[in-house]
Amino acid sequence: MTAAGGYSRPFLGLTVCGDTFLVDDGGGGGGALIAAVVDGLGHGAESSHAAHRAVEVIREHRDLPVQAILMRCHQELQSTRGAALGLIKLREDGQGEFCGVGNIEVKGVVGRAPSVFCLAGIVGHRVRATRVMPFTMRAGDVYCMLSDGVSSRADLKSCLPGAPAAVARRIVERWGKAHDDATALVLGYQGGAALEEDSQLSPSGGSRP
Repeated sequence: MTAAGGYSRPFLGLTVCGDTFLVDDGGGGGGALIAAVVDGLGHGAESSHAAHRAVEVIREHRDLPVQAILMRCHQELQSTRGAALGLIKLREDGQGEFCGVGNIEVKGVVGRAPSVFCLAGIVGHRVRATRVMPFTMRAGDVYCMLSDGVSSRADLKSCLPGAPAAVARRIVERWGKAHDDATALVLGYQGGAALEEDSQLSPSGGSRP
């Protein structure tokens, strides 16, 4: 059982967020969970359009491998500002794959940190290379995927315990940069005390302002 949720907050003073996130379990039919954080280049409405277009493309092609999904996004975002994108596909047995381009980070909050990272570039404009990076989540592990609007000094563990979306909101509110859009997505595998307040994947995957 996987618990996941996220939270996005716009550049302070703006009402439109250029970041977004996705949590999609395929309707709970036993397929892989898709989790993504997207940071549209810049801020405001055009950035938001790029980020949300990426989410639409990911949903449309969720059954493809992560690398193929990212390249579909690259094709479809060429008419937009482009975006940074981190994409996880996680199976029920805890085996997962990550593919990303741009300034999205994945950190371990509980358990062993995943050895995954984004390559340089901008989805929609400049993708020189992509790489699929496998990882394994064990029972009780918690990961957090972050846009670069969250400080690299963030003490993520200090925001536990709680439901994934609530933890993500605490991370953004405590560690989000005022001069940037900020997003956190929290992903927990097979329960554990850290996310004990919410053992079910929420239908919306979290909240956005």
